[in-house]
Amino acid sequence: MISTITRSKGFYLKALSAGILAASGSVLAQAPAGQAKTETLTLEEVLVSARRTEEGAQSVPVTVDVLDANGLREATIVSTTDLQQAVPGIFLGGSGGPQNPLYVIRGQSKGLIGTTSPAVVSYYAEVPQPSWGSAVPQYDMDNIQVLKGPQGTLFGRNTTGGAILYSPTTPLHELSGYVDATLGRYNQRRLQGAANIPLIQDKVAMRVAADLHRREGYVKNIGEGGDLDGVDTRAFRLSLLADFNRLRNIFIYDEFSSDNDGFNIHPVTVYEPSGLNQLGIADDVKADVARLKAFGPRVNDSAFNQHERNDRTTVVNRTEFEFNDNLSLLNIFGYQLTDLDYAPNIDGLGLYKSPVVEQGLMAAFGPTFKDSQTSIVKARLIDKTKQISNELQLRGNAFENRLDWLVGAFYLKNEPDEIGQINATTVFQTRYETTIPGMEVGYTNGGAQHFFLTDESRAVFAHGEYDLTEALALEVGVRYTEDEFELCLGSDKKPQWLASDPTYFDEGACRSGDASVIVNSAVVKDSSDAVTWSVGLNWQATDDVFAYGVVRHGYRAGGANGPIFSGDLKNYQTFTAEEVDDFEIGVKADWHVNDIPVRTNVSYFYGEYTNAQGDLAGGVTTARNCTPTGSAQPGVDPDGDCSAANDPTGGAIVLNVGDTSVSGVDMAVSARLTKGLTVSLNATVQDADVDKVYKQENSYIDAKIGGVIPFLYFTNSVIQSNVNYSVPMDNIADELSLNLNYYKTSAADKGDTDIPAYDLINLRADLYRVASTNIDVGVFINNVNDEEYAISSSISSRALGLDSFVFGPPRLFGVDVRYTF
Repeated sequence: MISTITRSKGFYLKALSAGILAASGSVLAQAPAGQAKTETLTLEEVLVSARRTEEGAQSVPVTVDVLDANGLREATIVSTTDLQQAVPGIFLGGSGGPQNPLYVIRGQSKGLIGTTSPAVVSYYAEVPQPSWGSAVPQYDMDNIQVLKGPQGTLFGRNTTGGAILYSPTTPLHELSGYVDATLGRYNQRRLQGAANIPLIQDKVAMRVAADLHRREGYVKNIGEGGDLDGVDTRAFRLSLLADFNRLRNIFIYDEFSSDNDGFNIHPVTVYEPSGLNQLGIADDVKADVARLKAFGPRVNDSAFNQHERNDRTTVVNRTEFEFNDNLSLLNIFGYQLTDLDYAPNIDGLGLYKSPVVEQGLMAAFGPTFKDSQTSIVKARLIDKTKQISNELQLRGNAFENRLDWLVGAFYLKNEPDEIGQINATTVFQTRYETTIPGMEVGYTNGGAQHFFLTDESRAVFAHGEYDLTEALALEVGVRYTEDEFELCLGSDKKPQWLASDPTYFDEGACRSGDASVIVNSAVVKDSSDAVTWSVGLNWQATDDVFAYGVVRHGYRAGGANGPIFSGDLKNYQTFTAEEVDDFEIGVKADWHVNDIPVRTNVSYFYGEYTNAQGDLAGGVTTARNCTPTGSAQPGVDPDGDCSAANDPTGGAIVLNVGDTSVSGVDMAVSARLTKGLTVSLNATVQDADVDKVYKQENSYIDAKIGGVIPFLYFTNSVIQSNVNYSVPMDNIADELSLNLNYYKTSAADKGDTDIPAYDLINLRADLYRVASTNIDVGVFINNVNDEEYAISSSISSRALGLDSFVFGPPRLFGVDVRYTF
């Protein structure tokens, strides 16, 4: 697992990388230039756009995994989280539900709370997606590409972990399309399709695509609300292609809507001593956890009626103009409107009668006190934001095509739409009843936090690749970025109880501090800038062997925490930018063992991160006998006022933890053993260290920071393999394609707990062109062994006293029928 405070990279990792690179050296000897090839079997060439132009993946100096349209279908990828099982080295477990994915590559991610820039950015049609509610509907995709390592010179926003590129299918100049229907377990019903419609022959074409997906929840809810982890999504996309000689324009209008009863959170561990003991409810919680464990992770007893809703509108316009064969201009405009609203039962538990709380209430209200209910952690998040972005590129070549160059500029602005973001996470909240007129119902705390964030990013960049020789090229990129944000923070005057509607007010009320609806409001501003760069050498040793080495300096912006802090927490209102120095070496080779084509791609990476941003959980006032001192008290009070009302939202803050490093090996091996049999093995093996922990000014935080690990969901090893067997079926069908997918991950670290290791097996069989018709039929079984496995953590806090996990789906199966025209 992750080693802390040490700098050891692990002997096993060094030995493994050295051995793999040595093996790649032997590949060079096996595939000399000009060698005659007598075999007829080949491996398919894969095209990528990792460097903003289409080229073969085997000659791209970056670790990239690609799934094309056929690969996405045969892997039965229908959601963002499905992608994790097809690509090693990424984590997509979700942060607050499937509609709010948390992308993790090489230990880099975004903070779980606060206003943080993601370390891994997803792109839809080359437009960066918002930080919240960024799930991309998986239908009618041309391909999905996963780029690993710091990005920024060529892609939109700066990132320190990587980028995920979702490429929707472009219109064609022919009347064609498909209709696809799926029926599956838990009453799954999915209907999707697309049609290309030529409008002006070879000039203008339109593509219309849609997807309707329903599935009942596979988690039985014996508490409030409906069954959990259901699917109810609707998606529509209209794409328009105009192609006039040197001018090419693609316009995309995309709508997506999701509405379900929420997702399952299952408590697994109770820690003592903790805040549960201080409230006197530890025994009751342990009994509930034991009861739910007996039911299993697919039974939930929700404390309230949960929900998860996401509505998004996306507009993309890509314009490319060729001045001549050596010079072209590209502009990519994006507009996105997000309306995300989810209310999860964060702890997975119900409500409790705390004897400690009731004693205090009885003392305060005497005989007028009636009853009380105390929750551990409940939440609701509403995010209504709009984002515009624009990227302009001028590219060309010079010196008799020896130099390919690109210069450009990028702008992004994300701002509130009406209410911005409301986070109503409550920790140890009590709802009490009295007989006092006008005070029949009260709350100990729980006002929602309102975030009106305007975030802007500006950048200029240049990139070039110069051929030093026919085989050796020098690649250099540089980028200057300015990021700034202005945030108005405030707390509801009206307390928030579980998933009830918060008070709605606009940004003007926040900025003016309207006392009728808001308390503790203020404006927080911050900015950062950086010069990021990359320098690499690319060597096309032979037609079949490519090697590269690259050194990069990356960066991601800082952010802010909420609510408005006081006392010893004031200095933690904002956190600064994180930077990384990284190098990567790799060898990509196609070669042969006898007549068998084999492809081996191997890369070693190492990155050092300064001012690493990490999440601190459990930053709440938990002791009932706290005495205000004006200073933080370790284990008792984070700011010195002994009030939970202005503690960090959800008990968590993002801060600069220290200096860290990550190293590892990515490898992919595939072989076509026979004409119909192809096998592949992909793996990521990595190690992470905390090299230096920064001394903190706050004694509460300083006492806890030794347990803070700034690597959310870091896994030391992930293995993914696939076996595909295809055979002609004579009169039955043109081809039968069988796919077996195996996925295995080690335990994932999050805070002071681990998400246990697990492995999965998925199967799929497809008959193409059944009985010489245009009909394809597929049958799939996901999670063949019906494993019960956790995919992420909801609560992981020894201070609060609880671990609660989000569990993956059970065995799912179904049949898929597609008609192509």
